[in-house]
Amino acid sequence: MNRYQIAESLGVTIVCISDTHGHHRSLRMPPGDILIHAGDYTRFGKKEQAIDFNDWLGGLSYREKIVVQGNHETNAEWKNNAKIILSNATLLIHEPYDVKVEDVNNEFKGGGRIRFFGSEFFWPCKGHNPYFDQIDESVSIVISHCPAKGFVDNGLGCPSLASALTKVYPKVVISGHIHSAGHGVTKCHSGITYVNAALAGKNSALSRQPIILKL
Repeated sequence: MNRYQIAESLGVTIVCISDTHGHHRSLRMPPGDILIHAGDYTRFGKKEQAIDFNDWLGGLSYREKIVVQGNHETNAEWKNNAKIILSNATLLIHEPYDVKVEDVNNEFKGGGRIRFFGSEFFWPCKGHNPYFDQIDESVSIVISHCPAKGFVDNGLGCPSLASALTKVYPKVVISGHIHSAGHGVTKCHSGITYVNAALAGKNSALSRQPIILKL
């Protein structure tokens, strides 16, 4: 497992996965507080895989499980019912979500929360995508299936997302979509940590294991 320390003192462990494409049950899941799946939990939007993914999530012990849609899900005929299907997670469709942060004495740390923003899937956009204007400075962690241009994306990410992020400076951006060539973690000069948690390799078979962030 790859473990990365972020310069925070929240005592929170985030387990990051993406692009499991129906192979979620073959993963060795590490312990942690929050699970993030950055999309493409099915292959070609197969409903039976979404249902099985939800059943698998129900057996995991993470305090929070947060999911966004990948391109395979946004094209699925059941996409409008995705929040009902994923009853064992919080599915974010271009919206914020707050997670309370407590220390070992059950006292709130700092402001008492981490604000996540889960983006709907968008193909890379060279112009201005107004939907990204909804990500504001209160957001600490952005989850977007498509990565930002220039960061863990093998040159294939979204320029519009990259531009939006440099206006609000979240601490972490978690994505997927670009498989083996994009997988990894990098920290840019502005202090944003970019994660590409795509686990799929050739033919969408899993070739990597989860990325673990320590905040």
